[in-house]
Amino acid sequence: MAWRIGAVAAAVLCFGHVSAHDARADAPGRWDGPYAGVYAGYAFGRAEATEPFDSNTGFFYNITGRSYGLDANGALGGFTAGYNWQRGAWVAGIEGEIGYLGLDGKGIDPNGTALGTPDTETRFRSDFHAALNARLGADVGRVLIYVKGGGTLLNARASTVDPCVQPPATCGTTTLSMHGSKVMLGWTAGGGAEWRIGPRWTAKFDYSYFDFGSIETSGPSSTAGEFYRQRIDVTAHTIKLGLNYRFTAPGR
Repeated sequence: MAWRIGAVAAAVLCFGHVSAHDARADAPGRWDGPYAGVYAGYAFGRAEATEPFDSNTGFFYNITGRSYGLDANGALGGFTAGYNWQRGAWVAGIEGEIGYLGLDGKGIDPNGTALGTPDTETRFRSDFHAALNARLGADVGRVLIYVKGGGTLLNARASTVDPCVQPPATCGTTTLSMHGSKVMLGWTAGGGAEWRIGPRWTAKFDYSYFDFGSIETSGPSSTAGEFYRQRIDVTAHTIKLGLNYRFTAPGR
């Protein structure tokens, strides 16, 4: 009888040890430490342009002079890296991203259209992009819900050109060629959710709003002595999916 009792006790202890080990293995773990990953998504941008203005003459290129806007959308993708610090359920961190943000849009200046000469076209394009954000989130098991904010830059170029082409457009009395390029600096804010999908792997859904500031185009018209300038303010909303690898050992 004694040996049977001993065998049962040993079995219970062994089962308890295995169960505790399994519970630790299934535990969500912590979010501390460094990580790196990739992301891809889409951006919905907006470029708000002032009517080209010649400060020497005091005239707008198209006399009505109202500002106008155009959509500039495109895909984005790149690499991210960051570091988290966790205290209780709260997780603070810093995260950087670098990659491609292909905003691209063009539109006809409606001031020219109102005058019967719909041939002045503004275009905005971008490529290289980077951002650095501070993050603050709440650990809710296998999910981290976070908000973020920081600074951003965007390499961009813009143009406003009146080629005076007919047909089909009615042509005015002059042509215009304005161009500009700039590394735009601005701010960003957003939030998202990150899920544990393995001991070291996480997947995330992220939303960001960007205000990239402004870019200027400038150039002459075909009338001697005329030189025009224009400001274009650029913002964007982005959604993206990401995949990250945590360098910290599982369960820590």
